Amino acid sequence: MASLSLTMLSPLPVYLDETTAGSKLAPRPSTLDGKVVGLLPNWRPSAVHILKAVGALLEERYRLKAVVMEQPVRELPIRTGKLLDTMREKLDDLARRVDVVITATGD
Repeated sequence: MASLSLTMLSPLPVYLDETTAGSKLAPRPSTLDGKVVGLLPNWRPSAVHILKAVGALLEERYRLKAVVMEQPVRELPIRTGKLLDTMREKLDDLARRVDVVITATGD
């Protein structure tokens, strides 16, 4: 008889910055009030629409200073290094201009 394996996932979020000591993740702000939120879509067709909806909801719920929508990140041919290496300058620029970034992929 073949064995059966079952993996169960909890729907409750466990954030790495709340559970991992010494994490390199940026700390989460206690509120988004007064913050500049950056929206960073990838190249998938619906990512921009998803993030626009998220941005609109956040503007309803918080007193945001601004919402900044970046241009979709395109797949670039990688000759050396990793994909993030090809986008380092763009991501560093975004990090200087915003307090929080939300990214999405959408089909």
